[in-house]
Amino acid sequence: MEHKKTGRKRPNHIQDSIDASNSVPHSGGEEGGVQGGYYSLPTRRFTTMIQAVLLFDLVSSVTLWLCGGSNNYLEDNVKHFTIRDSVFDLASVAFVKCCILFFVYPWLERLSMKQIDHPYDKQLASRKCSCHLLAIFLSVGSFAYGITKGVLIYEARSEKQHQLHPTYYALVISSVVFSLLESVFSLSSFVAMRRLKVLRILHTPNDAESKKKPKANLGRLMTLAKPELVLLSVASLALLASSGAQIAAPYFFGKVIQASMEKGMKHLNDTIVILSLVYLGGAVAALLRAWLFTLSGQRLVARIRKQLFNSILRQEVAFFDNNRTGELINRLSSDTQVIQNALTVNVSMLLRYIIQIIGSLIFMFTLSPKLTGVLISVVPIVGIGAQQYGRFVQGLRKKFQDELAAASTTAEESIGNIRTVRSFSQERKAMDIYKTDIDKSYNVGAKLALASGLFQGVIGIIGQGAVVLVLWYGGELVNRGELDVGILTAFMLYTLNVAMAFAFLSSLYGDFMQAVGASVRMFELMDRLPSINMEGGQTLASVNQTIQFQDVCFAYPSRPDTDVLMGMTFELKPGETVALVGPSGGGKSTVISLLERFYDPKSGVISIGGTNLGLLDLFWMRRKIALVSQEPVLFATTIAGNIAYGRDATQEEIEEVAKQANAHDFITTFEEGYQTQVGERGVKLSGGQKQRVAIARALLMNPDILLLDEATSALDAESEHYVKEAIDRAMINRTVLVIAHRLSTVRNADQVLVIDKGHIVERGTHNDLLASEGVYKKLVLRQLSTSKNNGEADDEGFDPDLLGPGEPPINEEEEPRL
Repeated sequence: MEHKKTGRKRPNHIQDSIDASNSVPHSGGEEGGVQGGYYSLPTRRFTTMIQAVLLFDLVSSVTLWLCGGSNNYLEDNVKHFTIRDSVFDLASVAFVKCCILFFVYPWLERLSMKQIDHPYDKQLASRKCSCHLLAIFLSVGSFAYGITKGVLIYEARSEKQHQLHPTYYALVISSVVFSLLESVFSLSSFVAMRRLKVLRILHTPNDAESKKKPKANLGRLMTLAKPELVLLSVASLALLASSGAQIAAPYFFGKVIQASMEKGMKHLNDTIVILSLVYLGGAVAALLRAWLFTLSGQRLVARIRKQLFNSILRQEVAFFDNNRTGELINRLSSDTQVIQNALTVNVSMLLRYIIQIIGSLIFMFTLSPKLTGVLISVVPIVGIGAQQYGRFVQGLRKKFQDELAAASTTAEESIGNIRTVRSFSQERKAMDIYKTDIDKSYNVGAKLALASGLFQGVIGIIGQGAVVLVLWYGGELVNRGELDVGILTAFMLYTLNVAMAFAFLSSLYGDFMQAVGASVRMFELMDRLPSINMEGGQTLASVNQTIQFQDVCFAYPSRPDTDVLMGMTFELKPGETVALVGPSGGGKSTVISLLERFYDPKSGVISIGGTNLGLLDLFWMRRKIALVSQEPVLFATTIAGNIAYGRDATQEEIEEVAKQANAHDFITTFEEGYQTQVGERGVKLSGGQKQRVAIARALLMNPDILLLDEATSALDAESEHYVKEAIDRAMINRTVLVIAHRLSTVRNADQVLVIDKGHIVERGTHNDLLASEGVYKKLVLRQLSTSKNNGEADDEGFDPDLLGPGEPPINEEEEPRL
């Protein structure tokens, strides 16, 4: 694990997280939470050292006191205590001092950790000062008392008035030495507490070692239900009432049998009425209990899903490179549902059965202590079995959820790319892959089912065996005349209540452990700190300033050993158009991704107006930049909704940008116009139509910086013409970084950068580069040659990705028309 100490240099993305966390209070203690991470302190530090000294002081003082002669001698030192003739006071002072200071120093450390993040909190400062003073008072005071005591004992010994046991003299020396050492520690505690700022270590959930720490347990699951505490409290009261009715019912049931045999019809009728009221009250309470617990569960799972979705969306783009969409969706749906059942319905049942067991046992003890003792003898067996079962199913449940997530991912990819699947006739292959994934989850599920069946069977045998044993022993007591039939009947009903409650409790424990297993991945996502924060940075007066790449190196996080950019340096001045050309895979699209700050560079600096991109508020910055990619993605909503995705806009504004993007004419040909549904990923529109809608979406943002990533490379000639006109309009009065597809764009650019294998191999204007007889001229000539051979002398296209080395002879007059 990387230990990121606050006094040392950190990587940029970690430093950003720490800087952002300084405004977030962390919980007190040796470990403090900060934006999903926490602080810890090294084992060897001031507090642990002083605690070790205090422990040695305590042990040595008590040991030396207890070793000082016979029992009578010890008693005499206590009963006839004098300051010169006994050291009982030194042992007592050491005991009290060490017990207090052993806890004062950790408390002082916690207060100091809090004060690092809240330096102006007067209450914290006051408490911290009190701890310092208490430590100094006890340490220095005990040292002064030990010196005084030692002098008095030495004078008494010199005058030969009294001789102490040798270990008592050792106790005096030990007390003085340890007190002196503790006094030094107490006086140096001021400096030691200030050094905590340097010593503390920040751990984030992304750290390797933090991932080893258990992130999910039953206690943490329970804390998720805190916002529903009021509803759960009312539901718990209803649960108490319904459980109370269930507990009382067997007692009155026994009374009914007893009244029918001994006390006549009047008493029987009265008892029946009471029993009916008990059942009625229990039913009403059960209704409230079920309703409120279920409602709490719905609110809980809705809140968890929103938190989890927010956490997923906050992650950096590299996170989505390494995590499949279907798996993340599974966390939002399946895992949260498991947790809902565990924390609401299961909690309700847990409380119900615990109350049922406790209440039934109380009644059973009043009815027959002997029979109760026989019944509870099986409790340890059931408890141990439930614990082992819970541990086993926790791991299985996590594996089951992971296999389901893999199957969901397979299904999502096949359905989302159904046209590709169908065009290659790979339906059977997709079915086989999904079948394999489902079979894996089924195999784990089968193990869960077997474990559940075995556990339920064993618990059933034990519980039923206990019932049979109680029935036999109860019958024997009735035969002896020690128990009447009514009490035995009530007792048996209570026995059944307890047996059933224990059986359900044991299965509930397994359910809770399954929920813990299912929540592991969910908590990992909720705790994960994004390496690139979306908000919280600086804002500038304008982004319409010089953009600089300074010696930028970059490798994708999914391929950290393969550098895509190597020492790239260039600048883009306000209002300029810079074109990036070069072979495919050279790093052109990566430049745009870095400027959008989808990723952070491995080294080097990207800045706007001299301000590091890593320091800017990305939410603010991205609203000033618009990106039109090679394959625009539309959302499954209306055309108007897609155009207005970046910001709220009126219909007039939407239509205006649609006209600028050459989209208005084709939109109005649709029956529903701007309210036409585009389908998933815009599947109902052609490539050129999608591209023009994407350009309109970018124009609506009125960006200062426009990024164009080969926006016309995949279009036919007619669509390309309309999109080119839209792009030309969009580039007016804006700073533009374009990955060039058309020669006209390159010729009109203020600067052309030729990128190959992560390096800028040439730079300059179109004419300068043609005159330099370098790579760029070869690319242009190859494109011209390709167009001529295809009979496209008038073609205006320019696709550097299709070009290779070579310089076929051709006159510059034969260039494609602009």
